[in-house]
Amino acid sequence: MSEVASEPKLIQDYEAIRQREYQLITDMLEILPRIDNMDEQRIGQVRDALFHADHPYLMVLVGPFSSGKSSIINALLGEEDFLKIGPVPTTDRISILRWGEDARNMGTAGDVDTVFYPSPLLRKVSFVDTPGLESIFKDHEETTRQFLHRADVVLLVMLATQAMTQRNLEYMQTFKEYGKKVIIVISQADLIDDSERETVKQYVTNQSKDKLGFEPVIWFVSAKKGFEARQGDELDKTLWKESGLNQVEDYINKQLGDADRLRQKLQTPLQIVQTVHDGA
Repeated sequence: MSEVASEPKLIQDYEAIRQREYQLITDMLEILPRIDNMDEQRIGQVRDALFHADHPYLMVLVGPFSSGKSSIINALLGEEDFLKIGPVPTTDRISILRWGEDARNMGTAGDVDTVFYPSPLLRKVSFVDTPGLESIFKDHEETTRQFLHRADVVLLVMLATQAMTQRNLEYMQTFKEYGKKVIIVISQADLIDDSERETVKQYVTNQSKDKLGFEPVIWFVSAKKGFEARQGDELDKTLWKESGLNQVEDYINKQLGDADRLRQKLQTPLQIVQTVHDGA
């Protein structure tokens, strides 16, 4: 049985409607430029609707450079060197990771690189790797902020040894203003023991409640343990759970099993197109 055929009927139906939406909006984009005096801004809004229709679920990873965003994505995909990793902000563009039969970089469109990879997880979600929010390249932060409105969920990644700095609090406030679901991901959790982990969790929780007025979801993850779990012919489920990366997969599966969430995901591009139509 194929991977697609084995998916629940809800996801199959959702995917069929999403593809139909994508084709209809594509056809619309072929017609709009031919209309006299059509505002380029309105055409841009329809392109944004096409983006939403083209991505099943968008999980955006943000945070300071070298906080572990790329390592986490690499561990989830099972390819240690798939995305660039280094002590300096090597990721100077937004990268969208999507499912494809072959691993390849489709190159640049505007400020975004699209990369395809044959991971079963990418059939359900598109990951977005963003430039570091404290990057030495001045245009990184603005590029990341411009992209946030497209996210279904934001993962704010911070090092276990540098959790909830003042800048991270500021980022949390920004995401709250965007109205986005934010999950805090504490990376390199293997560098601290259980008691230190509990201390970090309590500190992050208290800072969020005191300064921002809400208690966030917090995941501790270790890309290192995630790669160790993949060393054999089969995934070591015990090590995978210890890595904390199972939380990402479980969350994605839960979201894709929520009919109301999928309905809203399908309605978003239609709402954008309807707004453009009403204003024409």
